[in-house]
Formats: sequence, structure tokens, C-alpha cells
Amino acid sequence: MERDGHTEDVLVDVASGSWAALYEEDGHWTVRQDGPDALWDAVDEQLGRWHAAGTPAAEDFIVSVTPQGQTMHW
Repeated sequence: MERDGHTEDVLVDVASGSWAALYEEDGHWTVRQDGPDALWDAVDEQLGRWHAAGTPAAEDFIVSVTPQGQTMHW
């Protein structure tokens, strides 16, 4: 999405009404979020886990979805 002359990436959880928006300017990132679930906090937590695991390749990433929930691992 274009906003104030910057490309802004937006995450939306339609079910909860939560959202996060981020953009980069001069090497710094700005993140805004709102709603009952802190979407960007969840992304940031998973990114930290990915780095801690040695940044495995995308083809090593596994998502399992069942009626009981979902799991993600590599």
C-alpha cells in the first residue's frame, strides 16, 4: 500500500480485527498495530526463533493445520 510516499506493508486478521502496518524510511522501520491481538509482536517473536535456529531455508519450513490448531516448525 502506498502511504505518505512510502510503501507500507499491512497485516490484517479479519477474524479479530487486529492489524499491523510497517514501513522503512532512511534505514529505520516504523511499525503500528492495533486490535486485540498484537500481530507484529507475534511476527517478531517467530522471526527471533527463526534466527535462533540458524535461519533455515524456506523449503525446511513446515506448517501443519488440523481442526485442533496449527503448528509451524523447521
